[in-house]
Amino acid sequence: MNIEELQEKITIIREPRRVAYGNIRHKLEDIIIIALCMVGEEDYADMEEFGVEREGWLREFLELPHGIPDSETFRRILEEFKRISLVKSHISL
Repeated sequence: MNIEELQEKITIIREPRRVAYGNIRHKLEDIIIIALCMVGEEDYADMEEFGVEREGWLREFLELPHGIPDSETFRRILEEFKRISLVKSHISL
């Protein structure tokens, strides 16, 4: 799968943040793709460090309008996805 296909598939993911409040700085697509580059890592600080170290390369295919998300942004988004998955798995039991 190339990056364009991945970006297209990511657009169907429901935004877990409260976008109506207008305090969304980083694109969900950017957060997810950087996190996917770090598959197997559980340390959100490592995700931020990876992004900072490779920002030039990431900008070749990501917009990153406000730079690299910080570790807390990765934590909030990915933990929300974990919570949603947990709830869905319990509902389907």
